[in-house]
Amino acid sequence: MSKLFTSQKIKHLEIKNRIVLPPIVCFSFAGESGFVAEKNIKHYEALAKGGSGLIIVEATCVNPNGRLSEGQLGIWDDRYIERLSKLAQVCHKHNAKVILQIHHAGLKTPKAVSGDTISSSDYHDGKLSARAMSRDELHVIQRDFIEAALRAWKAGFDGIELHGAHGYLMTQFFSSKINKRTDEYGGNLENRLRFTTEITQGIRQKVNEDFIVGIRMGCNESDLKTSIEMAKRFEAIGIDYLHVSTGFDNIPITEEVPEAFPCNWIVYGAVKIKEQVTIPVIAVNGIKTSQQAQYLIENNLVDFVAIGRAQLADYNFVNHIKEENAVVRCLACKPCKWFINGDYCPRHI
Repeated sequence: MSKLFTSQKIKHLEIKNRIVLPPIVCFSFAGESGFVAEKNIKHYEALAKGGSGLIIVEATCVNPNGRLSEGQLGIWDDRYIERLSKLAQVCHKHNAKVILQIHHAGLKTPKAVSGDTISSSDYHDGKLSARAMSRDELHVIQRDFIEAALRAWKAGFDGIELHGAHGYLMTQFFSSKINKRTDEYGGNLENRLRFTTEITQGIRQKVNEDFIVGIRMGCNESDLKTSIEMAKRFEAIGIDYLHVSTGFDNIPITEEVPEAFPCNWIVYGAVKIKEQVTIPVIAVNGIKTSQQAQYLIENNLVDFVAIGRAQLADYNFVNHIKEENAVVRCLACKPCKWFINGDYCPRHI
């Protein structure tokens, strides 16, 4: 049997295989209230049934004024626990472990969501603008993350993933390109990580030891060398796994990707980070075939592979490759139909 289908642990949590569904927002599934809809439940149950060992549920916002869209899932109130618990239940029903990604968009919050956009520092680039949070406001958002994690635990999730990638709020603290604070939350790397460090410590005080706390981070924040140092510090503060993507922006790392490497620079960044830490690393971005996934796992380059669009195109992708059956292939639409409405995916079955 391929090593891709062997089990692997994240701390005490045993995952049945090495394939992860990354967090992909289902635009238009949930309404403006942010409650889990029946379409969300059916979507995640189909994917769990399709064979993924670990499902990371899409970015779920910790504060209504930090949503990335008006229809984003919410977790800023106890009222959301009941419906979120149904997502956890349907994933567990099919022997998949399930983690909830928690999120705040910061300066990337649309004006339709909030006219008062906040970030680590004042920011204006002609397209996006935000004001710096006061220290008191910063502590409120930290509490929002901590309380969101507690709600995810109460809802039956196996853990949470802090969204520290893709230009959202945490990256706006990590990145020296935007974080210009002069207090203890800005300046050197330790200070720029303090916002997330204190959130992690706060979560640990609220949940039991088995609850997983992971983070999605960039390999280019602001370069690979700095990201490796970040990864080491995340491990030191008790983060249980690293899900490596891109950071504040999409500027590629300067390290040359070997010609024989079958994936892109983002996945290569994950491989280089894996060399420097002992906690599990998930690689993501552009991994669409079983051959790519097997290469990464068979050669012990990462611990897990996150396969997104291929699973959206074929809910049974994992079972199909395990059984060596044909898969329904992603057609790589530009832009991806899932950014508007997954019902429009031309290969969706």
